[in-house]
Amino acid sequence: MSRHLRLIYGLVAVFALVSGGFGYAVAQGSEDGDDAEGTADGEIDAQRRSNLGPEEQREEATKIQQRGGDLSRRVASMLDEARQEGDIIRVTCVNDKLTQVNANLRTLEQRVSQFDDAVESRDNGRRNHEFTVIIVLGQKFIVLDREAAQCIGQDIFDTGATTVTTEIDPDNPSEDPTIIIPAGSPVIPFVPPPAS
Repeated sequence: MSRHLRLIYGLVAVFALVSGGFGYAVAQGSEDGDDAEGTADGEIDAQRRSNLGPEEQREEATKIQQRGGDLSRRVASMLDEARQEGDIIRVTCVNDKLTQVNANLRTLEQRVSQFDDAVESRDNGRRNHEFTVIIVLGQKFIVLDREAAQCIGQDIFDTGATTVTTEIDPDNPSEDPTIIIPAGSPVIPFVPPPAS
């Protein structure tokens, strides 16, 4: 897949995540008190996240922080491996993903701190907003994990493994095109005058 096409797919995925985050923020208004059911990897169904209490939201935020930290360490390891192999394409790609993961991880830490402040001040609206942002950042980690894994497949484009074989057609002229033969004096053909 070309880099341009991956960029377009990435932008579409980010737009979908952001759109989903705004839709999720609108759903934050309902506080029914239903019990939340967990799914694989500690993820909680998006429709029920708005019904979580502060403790459950904090547990989910902690899981997202742990996944982000694990992802950062894994991508850093991938970067070290690519550097040792001298694969500049993978180094560039993985380094970009690591930069994005670490930036999102710093943002997540700030949001978790603001979430804790909202819980302490009993501001449910702010708490739910911060939790929504934390969930969106968790989804971004999933996207970055996939993109970092795609970086590994780029080593097939290593130009060092390419061999070029040139075959010269035996019917080609053997003159050297870099040698310029000086032109002699031009031959002017004799044209007889017209008969009158």
